[in-house]
Amino acid sequence: MSETLPLCDARTDLKPIETLFLHQLPEPSHELVESSRCELQRKHAGVHISLAQASGPDSWWLVWAPGNAQLTARGQNMDRRLHKMDDCPATQDGDPDGGDECLLPARHAGAHSFEMESSGPRVPSAAARKKMLHALRESLDEDERTELEEMESLLASEGDPLPLITQSEALVVTTLLGQVAHDDWLMEDLVLRIVERMDTRLQSLAH
Repeated sequence: MSETLPLCDARTDLKPIETLFLHQLPEPSHELVESSRCELQRKHAGVHISLAQASGPDSWWLVWAPGNAQLTARGQNMDRRLHKMDDCPATQDGDPDGGDECLLPARHAGAHSFEMESSGPRVPSAAARKKMLHALRESLDEDERTELEEMESLLASEGDPLPLITQSEALVVTTLLGQVAHDDWLMEDLVLRIVERMDTRLQSLAH
């Protein structure tokens, strides 16, 4: 396995006007990252870039100049800008139907993203998570869907709480449930509902 190439170390924080613009974009794919790291190969030529937000089919990149250099856009000089760019068409094995896709914009400097270390995962937005959860539900077979619906039905009913565990044990259970379900979004949704119900009871006991 070939060694991955290092990323650029340049970082920048979003400015309030940039955050405001990005929050107004429709169909955001992820939560905003306030401190952005350049996603190009270390020692690349030209400007730094970082994906600010994907909005539907559009990718908006934060572009900023290194040092005291300036960008020129529409005849104006500036040190940074938000710019909509097309996606890089490259794939790891050259086959558009297989292999990892390059996650950088078209005509980017340096290596492709699949040749470099990861810049880290982004937290999906609420809208994106809803779509992903819907797709996961659609992928379940009949037995799996029936089991999930039965669990949801049980959580929808109230009933009388049974004094089976202590308050300290309940705190441990809620913590462990959240950790166990971290990588399974369908189960995570059920776990979060259980945790919320237990937490409500714990708070009422504390008062």
